[in-house]
Amino acid sequence: MAKVFKIINITVLFIWIALISLLLYKNYAGTPFAIEEIQTLKGYFEKQTYWYDIYAGKKKIGFASTSYEKAGNEIIIKDEREIKVIRYGKEDVLTQKLKCLSDFSYSIKSFEYVSHFKGEKGIKATAEVDEEDIIFFLESADKRKAFKTPIKGKGFYLPATLIPALVQKNPAINSVFTVPMLDFINLSINNIRVVLDEIKPIKVGANVLSLYKFKAGNMIWWSSEKGIVVKEENPAGMTLYSQTERIAKDYSDRVIFDYTTLPVLKSNILMPNPEKLGLLKIKIKGFSLDPQLYKDSAVRLENNILTIKKEDISQPKEKTYTLPYQENRFHEYLNSDTWVRSDYKPLQDTGRIYAKSNNNDAFQFARYLTGYLFQLIKSTPIFVLSDSENILKNLSGDYLERSIMFASYSRAGGLPTRVAIGLVYINGYFYFHTWPEVWLNKWIPVDPTLAQFPADVTHIPLRIGALEDAASIANDLRSVTIEILEAL
Repeated sequence: MAKVFKIINITVLFIWIALISLLLYKNYAGTPFAIEEIQTLKGYFEKQTYWYDIYAGKKKIGFASTSYEKAGNEIIIKDEREIKVIRYGKEDVLTQKLKCLSDFSYSIKSFEYVSHFKGEKGIKATAEVDEEDIIFFLESADKRKAFKTPIKGKGFYLPATLIPALVQKNPAINSVFTVPMLDFINLSINNIRVVLDEIKPIKVGANVLSLYKFKAGNMIWWSSEKGIVVKEENPAGMTLYSQTERIAKDYSDRVIFDYTTLPVLKSNILMPNPEKLGLLKIKIKGFSLDPQLYKDSAVRLENNILTIKKEDISQPKEKTYTLPYQENRFHEYLNSDTWVRSDYKPLQDTGRIYAKSNNNDAFQFARYLTGYLFQLIKSTPIFVLSDSENILKNLSGDYLERSIMFASYSRAGGLPTRVAIGLVYINGYFYFHTWPEVWLNKWIPVDPTLAQFPADVTHIPLRIGALEDAASIANDLRSVTIEILEAL
């Protein structure tokens, strides 16, 4: 039996490392996890699959997927991972598959786990649960064994079901739970201590959602409001980031943009209808403001006070011209760059077609793109920075992706466009945000994420730049404070 366990210990490390660390924190005081108190699942999904990048530090080493499917009064959960490892001095691929069946409280009823290296049989573990026992069947290349673990009618959880079960309880910040978890190494049930460390608002499209941060020992999970893990950090130094399927399966180098770390700044004044404001005057501390950024725009800087006026578009003839723009001074805002791939032929051709279909009128073209990009991109926060060529393949993302796609189409059509990086106000808070600014005889902000043409005065530009600037400014915002002086 010890030899079988040794095989299991090595090959299941990556999925079960969470449990190894959690066992160090078992038997702490907390709210008992009473299964009967969990609300019944009500139609969250028929079948959904979520994809993840797996990173070791800054190096991508694999990908994963987790799927949930309702089957009568039960849920089928599949967790699959492919991880590149160095084995015997050569690169090898470790494949792991976990399939479990739970009730609507996510308590385990049965599971099957398979782990193997490429071209090898590996190991297999299955378990059936009755009212008294868990019956385990373990199989390796040369051994088969069966074991029983008494549970006496008590439910238990696996890592794939822990977070959905916790979120269903609608916990408050600092809630502490003791959760019965299966220790796969010892085939026993142990209570682990899980704390809801933070509930963080994040802006997704025009909406604000909540992320739950759970901690158990050195494990950290970030979860959506529906119990779907969007980020996982484990003590082995690995991090899982929620991604689209195409990005997850792609091993190309990329820049991580971790939106769970973005600061959220509380406003000192509640503004119920920001889109109707004509003027916003704010004092900013903790950030160096560049006067050149606000040249030829509706934003004025005096010391550390910004005054932002709403653009008047009632006379569009005063703000338009025939495309393409002819002067040379906006060369960098008419050409492609690392992220804005306006030279990528499908984007280039489409941008020119859209400009022509809007009579090559700069004003009409900018207004059209604002509405078009609002509809085109599916609002899904993504943990990587992508250029517009790759965004076009996914058509998923948020403000970063919409800003880059807007700039790609507009520059291709001959409209000077730059990307503003800063903050926007929603429901009492200022959130990190990006949006395009177009040249209509001055720099005018537009927002395809919030479907605003022009953008409202709560768009606070702090920098003009490329996507790598957006990633770096997020850290700079941690020490920023904002005071609204006037909102008219």
